[in-house]
Amino acid sequence: MARPVFVNAATAQSVAVFSYQEIIGDGFYKLPVLRTLRAAFPAARITWITTRDTVFASKLAPLTAGLIDEFRQHCGIGETVAGMFKPMPFREPYSLIIDTQSVVFRTLTLRRLPHGAFVSPAANFLFSNFKPKAGRVRPRHMVDRLTELIELAAGPVRAELPPVPVPADLLARAALTLPDGARYVALAPGAGKRVKCWPLDNFIALARALQASGFTPAFVIGPDETEWVAPLREAVPGALFPEQADVWDAGFSPLRTMAIARRCAAAVANDAGVSHMFGAADIPLLTLFGPTDSEKFRPRVTHGRVLRASDYGSQETRAIPLDAVLREMNMLLEGRT
Repeated sequence: MARPVFVNAATAQSVAVFSYQEIIGDGFYKLPVLRTLRAAFPAARITWITTRDTVFASKLAPLTAGLIDEFRQHCGIGETVAGMFKPMPFREPYSLIIDTQSVVFRTLTLRRLPHGAFVSPAANFLFSNFKPKAGRVRPRHMVDRLTELIELAAGPVRAELPPVPVPADLLARAALTLPDGARYVALAPGAGKRVKCWPLDNFIALARALQASGFTPAFVIGPDETEWVAPLREAVPGALFPEQADVWDAGFSPLRTMAIARRCAAAVANDAGVSHMFGAADIPLLTLFGPTDSEKFRPRVTHGRVLRASDYGSQETRAIPLDAVLREMNMLLEGRT
């Protein structure tokens, strides 16, 4: 019997999605994919399988409620090549398995799970029951690549996705740190790798220019950059540091950063996890890219702009000129996207 063109969303009882892991940045930019997956299979039990851990089950768990029904972290699948020959750690059957990665030995291991249909980009879709049409151009952005996998199996998904919800208590606390009566612009000078950071002196100059235009800079400083708070306070009197306010519980929460972002008219961030937090909040956003591919990783926002170091002959974010950032920021704040 010929395999159906698509998996029937009405009869698919279970869908498994496999990835290696999700850290904060991965989790935020994949949120639209989770929501598309649920729209494609509204009645199915969705299991998220990872070789290592996933923030969907921890820091971002409030945002995945109703989207993912079960997690299988540290499952053993895809850890080593030997896994292709060892007994599988579990044997539950799935109506559909979606493999989001392309390392062949992991794909071959995953494919041993019982399934009705399997979709995977590995080896140019060699092991997949569903394949792109001839002449297809591979999507540049990661969200589009992952969405393509869903639509290969389910057909076109047309879903109006509402804004990502932020817990009401966090929104209320954010209003205490950034009270009504001012116009705020969030500035996030940090990144996991310092090579991706635009110079701190440039952020200071940008903050002063914003103040001159009637905006209040709100520096969003992560837990690895707290040594910057004191010099920034001295360099930019009147700037606010909402992540360092005493209204928050102990420990860093990316949902808190989203709540802070929702209080801001716009934001500037390096290519880092915080840019995807701002993206999930869907505020006007300027993202600064150095060595990474902006077409692949830029945050998805309604109003967004990107500056690339490569346009200035470098792979280092520091090559992006201050005047270019000021120009793009003014266009965002004026609503010209």
